[in-house]
Amino acid sequence: MGSNDDPTEKPVHEVTIEAFAISKFPVTVREWNECVAAQACTAVPMGKDEEPATDLSWKDAQQFVTWLAQTTHRRFRLLSEAEWEYAARGGTQTRYWWGEEVQRGMANCKGCSELYEPAHPARAGSFKPNPFGLYDMGGGVDQWVADCWHKNYRGAPVDGSVWVEGNCPTHVIRSGSWKNEPSDIRVTSRDHYDTGVRYPTLGFRIALSP
Repeated sequence: MGSNDDPTEKPVHEVTIEAFAISKFPVTVREWNECVAAQACTAVPMGKDEEPATDLSWKDAQQFVTWLAQTTHRRFRLLSEAEWEYAARGGTQTRYWWGEEVQRGMANCKGCSELYEPAHPARAGSFKPNPFGLYDMGGGVDQWVADCWHKNYRGAPVDGSVWVEGNCPTHVIRSGSWKNEPSDIRVTSRDHYDTGVRYPTLGFRIALSP
């Protein structure tokens, strides 16, 4: 996990990941609105049904996974940052799952594809999946994970668990968004945002524990 491309991605370290399931796509507007209809989610996202739900805070994402877990009686949750990177790599060791350099038409980001609309992200699943069969693991929408933000990986867990302490004010976002440059959608790229703040590029995907 990690890279030498940016100080926040250091040090490169080995992590052991336990089995988990992950959604093939980021949560869509249609899926989010099911939670709103159940009066369990409060935010109202913009966009069409099959586009990724955006303008969602970390707290909003927690509302969704809590509702889904209670409704289905299954252990739905946000991914840990380590799980996200493992899934995004798809078994590869390169900067992007398809190789070391940007290839046009492989992801939804600024300058990445002819299929680009600056006002909103492309429909979920518009680009090829990675080797694990996962779509939009890089570009599309920034994706919240469960971890508190740390400026680098010194002291990070090596068992793939969530890295938290107390009521942290900021949480990690991964993937980069359709508004980001290609360097921001690398599989190791990471950023953060205030936990309770909504922003137009912020969305999420979900995990399921056995």
